[in-house]
Amino acid sequence: MKTINIMVSGILIAGLCAGHTAIAAGNSQAFSPIAPSSTAKPDNYIGGSIGTSNSDGFCTTLGNCDADGKSWKLYSGIRVNDSVLFEMGYANLGEQQGQDTNGAVSQKSTAVTATGLMTYSVNEQVELFGKAGLARWSNTYTDSTGSSKSSGNDMLVGAGANYDLGDNMGVRAEWERFKDIGSSTHKGDVDLLSVGVTFSSL
Repeated sequence: MKTINIMVSGILIAGLCAGHTAIAAGNSQAFSPIAPSSTAKPDNYIGGSIGTSNSDGFCTTLGNCDADGKSWKLYSGIRVNDSVLFEMGYANLGEQQGQDTNGAVSQKSTAVTATGLMTYSVNEQVELFGKAGLARWSNTYTDSTGSSKSSGNDMLVGAGANYDLGDNMGVRAEWERFKDIGSSTHKGDVDLLSVGVTFSSL
């Protein structure tokens, strides 16, 4: 967890520094993949989202079970060219809870991510994107016998849209799938639906 916190801090610091550089250069345009390709686009952005996660298969053998969990994430990205972005982030995938014959069962998951985004501008305000990359996940599974922890590296895919609000701000809505999270006996995909805000400078 200490390593994850250090990585998240690094992501945010990098984003803030990049935003400061954009201000110093006099670039006041909003985050951008949303702007048309003929318009200069900011080279960086930071953002945060909240949402709901769902763990595939968690409730299969459990009663009184809720496979959904409240989630949030932070991310920072840089522009490679007009259509390609590179993004790093941290996602808290929430907690799922249920009951087996011996009592309460729960799991919590987090992930550090590195993804590439391909973008398509619909107009000056709306942009669609698809994404794929790697998630370094950690999972804690708790039942009547105690807690067990597992971690691994697996694929992350997703899709979404950005909407330009102007004044260096945008809104993002997206779906993401984190593949094969959990131990060998409790492994499953986790889907995350989220909405948040992006900033090209602070």
